[in-house]
Amino acid sequence: MTLRAGLICAIVCYALWGVLPVYWKALSFIPSPEIFAHRVLWSFVFMAVVCVFWRRFDPRPYFRDRRALLLLAAAGAAVSCTWGIYIYAVNSGHIVEASLGYYINPLLSIIAGVVFFGEKLTAFQKIATGLAAAGVLYFSFDYGVFPWISVALAVFFGLYGALKKKGGYPPAPALAIETSLMAPLAVVFIICTFARPERVFLTMNGPWPPWGAVAGLICGGAVTAAPLLLFARAANSVPLSTIGFTQYLSPTLSLLIGVFVYKEPFTQAHLICFALIWTGLLLVSLEAARRRPAET
Repeated sequence: MTLRAGLICAIVCYALWGVLPVYWKALSFIPSPEIFAHRVLWSFVFMAVVCVFWRRFDPRPYFRDRRALLLLAAAGAAVSCTWGIYIYAVNSGHIVEASLGYYINPLLSIIAGVVFFGEKLTAFQKIATGLAAAGVLYFSFDYGVFPWISVALAVFFGLYGALKKKGGYPPAPALAIETSLMAPLAVVFIICTFARPERVFLTMNGPWPPWGAVAGLICGGAVTAAPLLLFARAANSVPLSTIGFTQYLSPTLSLLIGVFVYKEPFTQAHLICFALIWTGLLLVSLEAARRRPAET
């Protein structure tokens, strides 16, 4: 893949992630745990179909390798937690807080590099992580609520990235195995909740016709997995420093959607918290851009 095609994949990937709140918000008449369970199940089905057409994939070596199985199971659990928290955040009116989590994530990824891979923090990285911590603390004390959604999303997605780097497995097969390990739990949950009388979304009394609600849940698998595949293709052909800049497209779009479309509050506490984190991200990005020519 050419650099231009890879960059297009990266931009489309982050743009899709950025507007994803609109999709989950449209399904908000369905309980969030059920949306989450269907998201896991249909992501697995989508990836299984992809791997069937990608005939070079053989899942047996992954299930025979204890290290691979443990890493992929942990990665599957981490990304599943991210999916579940994000759906809850969107459908409970916390899109702004969710976008904050994805701004924090690159800075937590730096910390993960220190913890898991023995990397050393540069002076700018130390300042950036300090600013992020200060922003979260200021928000917690001034707004009166700890932004647990933001922190949880950043932690789980950062852990997912660290586990993916630790494993180093091909993206599509790895995602297929991860979702296959989580899918049985999702199926059990769906079966246990299927007979509940309050399942309005499968009756003509719901805001969508039953077939529309089911189609929305099923398509959630493709909506989840497709951006991950686009990101994997981009990562193979685009410098990480370039991807580092484009990744801020996603939380920026989500932030704008939360504030201007769904009218979520954006207070002075939000502004100061975001400003501190944005400053830290700017320092890290400028440092990465400055160091790249020297390394090449």
